[in-house]
Amino acid sequence: MTRSSERATGPGGARQARGKPESQAPDGDVGGPRYKSIFQTLSHDISTGRYPVMTLLPTEHELCDQFNASRHTIREAIRMLTVAGMVSRRPGVGTRVETARASTRFTQRISQFPDLLQYARNAALLVQDVRTIKLPKRLAEALGCTSDKSWLHINSIKTLDDQDTAAASTLIYADPEHSDVRVEVKSRISLLRLIEDHFGDRITEVNQEFSATPINATIAKQLKVEPKTAGFVITRRYYGDGGLLLLATITTFPHDKMKYSMTLNVG
Repeated sequence: MTRSSERATGPGGARQARGKPESQAPDGDVGGPRYKSIFQTLSHDISTGRYPVMTLLPTEHELCDQFNASRHTIREAIRMLTVAGMVSRRPGVGTRVETARASTRFTQRISQFPDLLQYARNAALLVQDVRTIKLPKRLAEALGCTSDKSWLHINSIKTLDDQDTAAASTLIYADPEHSDVRVEVKSRISLLRLIEDHFGDRITEVNQEFSATPINATIAKQLKVEPKTAGFVITRRYYGDGGLLLLATITTFPHDKMKYSMTLNVG
């Protein structure tokens, strides 16, 4: 089995005793988004040891009852914990505490396709530019496709929580002949929703490639770093039947905002 983790700078086991917080505001309370206060409460509970590392948080249903909140609100709070690197979510297992201290990092632990979709669920992308282009020859070669056809090009930034602070640049290339992707500039999109709504079960293979390269001036401006700053680049290619490239993403992080590690279990 292969277990891998990726971290980008940005905010299992026995269950613990749980009780209701002293104050429970309804969803959308005037003090700010309800999910943020729930995130802060759960973050505090984790950091103080109420939910120790390697144990499971209560289920979504239990958290809904505990905080008197909707399922959507709880999922947003859990998403923030995931982005902060404090928990990971496993289908059929639950939400596991990974660390007691919130970092300002995106955290990805990817060992199988559902894990990649979970990462995509947590990727908040703010669209900067949308247009149809013919891929330059060098880019077409990098993506493994021809340069004689048009692709939908979405230039976006990966943001921290719900702020507009850029943690990474994500360039999305979608084959317009096999999808009807439409997004607006300045809109906030979910990579998972884009995949599910426009490609769904047509994706049969995902290829990931990791590389290091100096960040060009355009992306450096988006990320507010100096041009030629060392960058960590993740290229993902999503294929359909017959090896048809349906979607590709190129995400660039400043080198000090990304760490990739892999653990191989033998046996």
